[in-house]
Amino acid sequence: MAFKFFLMFNPFGWESISEPIKMAGRRTDRYQHALDQLVLHAQVADAAGFEGVFFSEQHGNIEGIPEVTANPILMDMFVAAHTEHLKVGQLGMTLPVSNPLLIADQIAHLDQLTKGRAMAGFARGNTPRWADQYGQHIPMRATRSDKSEEDERNLRALKECWQIIKLAWTQDSFSFDGEFWKFPLPGTKWTYPHTKTWGTGVDDDENLLGVSIAPGPMQTPHPRVFAPMSGRSDTVRFWAREGATIMCLTPREDLIGGMLSVYAEAAAEAGRNTVRGEGIITGGTFVVADDERTVRARAEAMAEWDTMVYSAPPYNLPHPMTLNGTPQQIIDQIGRIHDSLGLTEFVLTDYFPAPHGSSVALEMLQCFAEEVLPAFGVKPPQANTVPAATAGRYVGAGDARQP
Repeated sequence: MAFKFFLMFNPFGWESISEPIKMAGRRTDRYQHALDQLVLHAQVADAAGFEGVFFSEQHGNIEGIPEVTANPILMDMFVAAHTEHLKVGQLGMTLPVSNPLLIADQIAHLDQLTKGRAMAGFARGNTPRWADQYGQHIPMRATRSDKSEEDERNLRALKECWQIIKLAWTQDSFSFDGEFWKFPLPGTKWTYPHTKTWGTGVDDDENLLGVSIAPGPMQTPHPRVFAPMSGRSDTVRFWAREGATIMCLTPREDLIGGMLSVYAEAAAEAGRNTVRGEGIITGGTFVVADDERTVRARAEAMAEWDTMVYSAPPYNLPHPMTLNGTPQQIIDQIGRIHDSLGLTEFVLTDYFPAPHGSSVALEMLQCFAEEVLPAFGVKPPQANTVPAATAGRYVGAGDARQP
């Protein structure tokens, strides 16, 4: 039973919930401070044995909220340059408004540059301020999972883009004729004489027959793929058939259980057997302190922040799962979720500097790393010699979780 913990980094332009800053997303001083904090958080995570980190794709957040993460692949490379072991990924790249061949190329380069530490995450996009602008050439707009005509079109684009990315990662050269994309573009000529001898994808009349990326990814067949939770079971089924892992931050364990059932069924239909709990990574925001009074105060600030930043339109996001408490209380909560659902992979949304301020945000991550992770057998990379099945204080249902 090997537990893995991930972080979803959410760097904000504000220092704290009590210190709003106008146009913080455009201020170099605030962004550089967020980057400095990002390095500290990444290095704590790296030393403690966290499995990997993610960034969302968010453009034009001039308010400094939500997170200022306009280029998650570059952010991944930045983190990788300051760490030794952490895997780095996106949750996710917004495929329907992006060129999938370019995304495949960039993530393959990330995988090579990090020597196999890349992860890949893909999303559909629900933010019209930037998604509608970036996708106008297709054309494609942001959407919500409401089964409208626009929603169905967006979902078809996501599926098509993934098929293209998978081909680019696994084939030396490929062609694709889809609803939204055609590779190569019909009528493309390629006159470079050496391609016929040393490459592929061109005929005797210099017609381009296939496209490629170079290099391909380092990992075989490709980096691990993640996708955020969808309100639609057919999206869950799609990613299950493709072998991706779905991030689900809902506090409702009945919904997680339902998604696990749908996932296992779809995976089996595709010829892939899953074990209990496989296919879903869960978690949410976290607040930790040694005393319950401090926990309550920090949890109130976190709830207020989530309501202000993410529950407002157009996001209208429900509150995620909360992992709040003393270290032992969080150990017990994670252990109970594992006992109930079989889940062994958890993700924390790591907010910084806001809402609590830089020092408190870093302190909480350090506390989680030092006092919670070891209970689940997670060791610093250089000391990771204890078998996962026996390491740590958490040993399964019916057994004591010792302080």
